[in-house]
Amino acid sequence: LGNVYYSLGEYQKASEFHQQSLAIKREIGDRGGEAKSYGNLGNVYDSLGEYQKAIEFHQQSLAIKREIGDRGGEAKSYGNLGNVYYSLGEYQKASEFHQQSLAIKREIGDRGGEAKSYGNLGNVYDSLGEYQKAIEFHQQSLAIKREIGDRGGEAKSYGNLGNVYYSLGE
Repeated sequence: LGNVYYSLGEYQKASEFHQQSLAIKREIGDRGGEAKSYGNLGNVYDSLGEYQKAIEFHQQSLAIKREIGDRGGEAKSYGNLGNVYYSLGEYQKASEFHQQSLAIKREIGDRGGEAKSYGNLGNVYDSLGEYQKAIEFHQQSLAIKREIGDRGGEAKSYGNLGNVYYSLGE
């Protein structure tokens, strides 16, 4: 239910359900589920603009994912932290987290995740005014999305490339 309310933009309700889920997962000793709940709470607080809280939840999620050896989850947490720092305008830090996420996604063969990381890095470099780098990352993202048949993702990459060219005045 937390994810449903999150999708509807009802973040307070989403937070309540994720907190309930977290309590149950702790009670039954489901470490993976606990990590997921922390990540969900991090996303809720990022959307609410409560970035410090979001960072704390994502760090808790990351710590558990490392502890249980969930490499894919670890990559997701790094990406989520990158997104929060991007929201804060801390682009260098955002880039570092997205690079860490990308490295793990490559290591585990998560092509879709790789494409997402390239897109995130493209957005970071667009915001930094490093447009050529931004274009390269978005093109890498686009190539993977084509390769895996992600048409919606392709559209997003084209939109991101359009944003960079707009920033360039082209």
